[in-house]
Amino acid sequence: MPRILQSPLRLALLGSLVGAFLAVLTLAPAFWLSQAVGYLSHQQVLLQHPTGTLWKGSAQLALSSGSNSPFALGLPTRLHWQVKPCCLSFATPTLEPFTSATTSYLTLLLELQASCCLERPLLIAIKPQGFGLLITPQRGQIKLPAHWLEGLGAPWNTLQPKGLLTLENQDFQVLLQKDRVSPKGSLELKIDQLSSRLSTVKPLGSYSVLLNSQSRPQIELSSQANSRLMLKGTGQWETGRLHFEGLAETSASDEETLSNLLNVLGQRNGRQARLKID
Repeated sequence: MPRILQSPLRLALLGSLVGAFLAVLTLAPAFWLSQAVGYLSHQQVLLQHPTGTLWKGSAQLALSSGSNSPFALGLPTRLHWQVKPCCLSFATPTLEPFTSATTSYLTLLLELQASCCLERPLLIAIKPQGFGLLITPQRGQIKLPAHWLEGLGAPWNTLQPKGLLTLENQDFQVLLQKDRVSPKGSLELKIDQLSSRLSTVKPLGSYSVLLNSQSRPQIELSSQANSRLMLKGTGQWETGRLHFEGLAETSASDEETLSNLLNVLGQRNGRQARLKID
């Protein structure tokens, strides 16, 4: 073949390969995202019945106890998402809370919508940093039904909790690197009007779980003063695992009524039960 024709053929072949790659990337099905989420969460967080593409789609967000579990519990409504480059979105007023430290031309914006749990769309900035990804959610609240935790299996399916979970972001970020999760800032989970199948006392009380990242992420569990079941404890997030110790305690008048619940929560000692995650 004459050399004069080789260069145009190479360019045509290269153009075809690039075009095919971009087409696959643009039309990547939402199923690929659901597979990735399941793999990264060890099949404990699932995107069921996905539709659309990687860039714009929806699915049923569900919790499961793991890869061998036949049961998963989804949210009442579907989760909708849209991914777009940050550089195409700077004129949007909703970007004001993000700073130049979390946005660049390499940043992707993930927009989430779920009518059951989000009052307004939630934006999450995803930016490459070093050999990892910096995840920065916009300030806001996520409201979830407490019974959704039953999807994780034991002990939640035994406790069968009822109540409202409110996750509140306070300048929270997560740096994802290989085999390492490094949170920054603070994140608070409020548990309002908690009750359980194992107790006739309804509600048991209201509680707060605060994640505050300093030199190492600290976790603090506390109870509102009027709670019938008092919970307290502290923990740390180290090398991808939670280490937590705490105490569940009730008054003498409620000891018999809450006896079954205390037995499930931890090692029993009278009106107290020790909480431990290691």
